[in-house]
Amino acid sequence: MPIRAPGVPAGPHHARAVSAHSRGHEQIAREAGAQVPWCGPAALALATGRSYHQACEILRRSAPSWYPARGEVVTVYWRDLLTGLREVSIAFDPITVPEPSPTLLHLVREQNLSPGWYLTRVTDHFLLLCCHGFGLACVHDNRRTGAVLTGQGIGRRKVTHLARLLGGPLLRI
Repeated sequence: MPIRAPGVPAGPHHARAVSAHSRGHEQIAREAGAQVPWCGPAALALATGRSYHQACEILRRSAPSWYPARGEVVTVYWRDLLTGLREVSIAFDPITVPEPSPTLLHLVREQNLSPGWYLTRVTDHFLLLCCHGFGLACVHDNRRTGAVLTGQGIGRRKVTHLARLLGGPLLRI
């Protein structure tokens, strides 16, 4: 049975490739001072079109007692990423992950994840997934921009949280 966000039509035309207006992991690394940035703030920065440092600030505002007042935000909670999306008015639909938790590749290929952009948590990592349909998806995170999802590495990790992005710079034409 396909996994679809409620009220969202399916079809490859609803997922779009990264445009010239999108940023990738290399831009995020430059913003972080040429270091490999942390995955939570990087995923939020990519999803919102904000800089890496602005994403850290958004996270600080979401839970000021949890995150450091300055510097990079390292450990991020899923709830705070969703709060950050709300703060910048990016609509999303949380999707219940089936039990037992599927691998990312299994979710895309065997459970027919609908085409579109997804904020995703796999095991201990946050990423954006652009699902094109027909079992094809690309990963965007703090180390990859548009890497085709395969059975190696990240594709074998278990999906713990998933939210389909319904707005924001990644969905603009």
